[in-house]
Amino acid sequence: MKKNLLLLSILLLVGTLSVRANGITLQKVALTDTNKTAKTAMIRFNIAWENSWRDSINWDAAWIFVKFRELKDSVWKYRHLTLSQTGNLPGTGNTTMKFAVSSDNKGVFYYRQLPGSGNVKMDSVKLLWNYALDKIANIDSVEIKVFATEMVYVPAGNFSLGDGNGTQRSYNSFQLKNAPNNYAVITDKWSPLINTKNEGNQGMQYDDAILYTDGIRISGLGGLDISGDKVAEYPDFPTGYRSFYCMKYDVTQGQYADFLNTLSLRDTTLSYYYTDTSRLKKVPGKYKLALQTLDPVYGMTPLDLQRHTIVMDSTEVKYTVSRPDRAYAKGNTTTYLSFSDWAALRPMTELEYEKAARGPLPPIYKTYNNNNYNNYNADTTSNWSGFDWAWGNDTSYARTNSMTGNNTYNVLTYSGVENGTETFSNYNVYKRYINPVYSSNNMGNKTFSGGDGGDGPYRVGIFATDSSTRISSGATYYGIMDFSKNVSKIVVSISYPAGRTFSYKVHGDGMLNAYGNSDNAEFFSNGNNGPIMGGGSYLNKTGAVSERQNGYQFIGFRSVRTAPSDN
Repeated sequence: MKKNLLLLSILLLVGTLSVRANGITLQKVALTDTNKTAKTAMIRFNIAWENSWRDSINWDAAWIFVKFRELKDSVWKYRHLTLSQTGNLPGTGNTTMKFAVSSDNKGVFYYRQLPGSGNVKMDSVKLLWNYALDKIANIDSVEIKVFATEMVYVPAGNFSLGDGNGTQRSYNSFQLKNAPNNYAVITDKWSPLINTKNEGNQGMQYDDAILYTDGIRISGLGGLDISGDKVAEYPDFPTGYRSFYCMKYDVTQGQYADFLNTLSLRDTTLSYYYTDTSRLKKVPGKYKLALQTLDPVYGMTPLDLQRHTIVMDSTEVKYTVSRPDRAYAKGNTTTYLSFSDWAALRPMTELEYEKAARGPLPPIYKTYNNNNYNNYNADTTSNWSGFDWAWGNDTSYARTNSMTGNNTYNVLTYSGVENGTETFSNYNVYKRYINPVYSSNNMGNKTFSGGDGGDGPYRVGIFATDSSTRISSGATYYGIMDFSKNVSKIVVSISYPAGRTFSYKVHGDGMLNAYGNSDNAEFFSNGNNGPIMGGGSYLNKTGAVSERQNGYQFIGFRSVRTAPSDN
């Protein structure tokens, strides 16, 4: 079963298109019910996706948004369609669905109204567009693209931060300042002082003295207090306590190619340097401004793309992708901000990351038993140690962080061609802690067998099957996939003032500037160049929930959005 997804794009001029891409299907897209007097129209489509659920805790949803341009425009202009708060129709089908429209009208969450599980198949879903708000004079000259991506709702509530047990904890993780190596619990009240001190005094190269030495206080609803007086200097920082939606999977290469294919060519002076190459001679110079920022292999013909399959056809000036279900792994802070802005979402904070992984449960941390971490026949409960992994309390037989001692366990075999249906055919409990992105890392050395070969990202959701559990699929408490596997994750840090200015109230507006950057300093008070993003510091999330590691080359991301008030 394929439990992954792509961002789907539907181009509409006349007639309809049907596009199938993994988890979500959009069909029969059309502009209907046009009222030229009121200057409104309905965007109609059929939608379906697999393995949807709603239970007493949370649910999955589709985040739907629309891009448009008028035919007089020669190029896409990052114009993001403004939807209506009312007048939207959830359609008819095999279940009862509802909308939660974002407060800025940039998109809608679409999900089950009642508890249930199974596939969703809904027809004649309609979103109301007041096109006058988007300064459209002639609705007959409009081209639109509709996008949908699968999200998971993370409800409000308490959660644990850090994974210490009083004697040990993950590298550079959060801890109670006055009880080192102990995790904190984030509630709607002020926490004790929290810092990120670590062995070897290496933390200060990543965190400022306020976080590393003095400690800060966190209130789920109050924000961040850096002076110790229980008054927030940063009241709007997304602490993870409030409810939010998180992308179910890492951004895929298919999603990123869709993103690149809607970049702007709007008129601007060519005052910004761009690299020229013979391969891209036919690409307009203004387009290159954005491409050199957002295309990770722009101007290059690398010998080893490291499983990166997004390629630009310079004749058509269009990106294609041969492995659209594979995680995008060439991310950085600029591309993360830009993608999130373009999709009318926002980046995830490190506090939200830990909340989304554990839910309300405490961390699970075991210590090594007599350093017996290379006992390949030992039970995890007595001999194997692990930090706190996103899939929870794994007490099955498992292998250690170091897989160098026994080659029997470090080979992962693809089931066949990497076409979006592939799995690791020999994946089992003995290989739970292997992350096959890297040939050597903190989740074990490995070699590939079959598939396309090479080190690098693989299909999102590859470990999930019809019969998989949270542990075997690698899912978080809330059903979010691949948190502790696949590519490293970029998250927003609280390690110094620039990151702390981030706000749960601010999301992307769907517009980028001519250089492909997030515009108007939307996410951070000091603009786009200030915030360093990573784990508890400059680092990236790589495996264990609270552990921060540095320097990995395969970096991805996933975006989030604060839940609407009427959710």
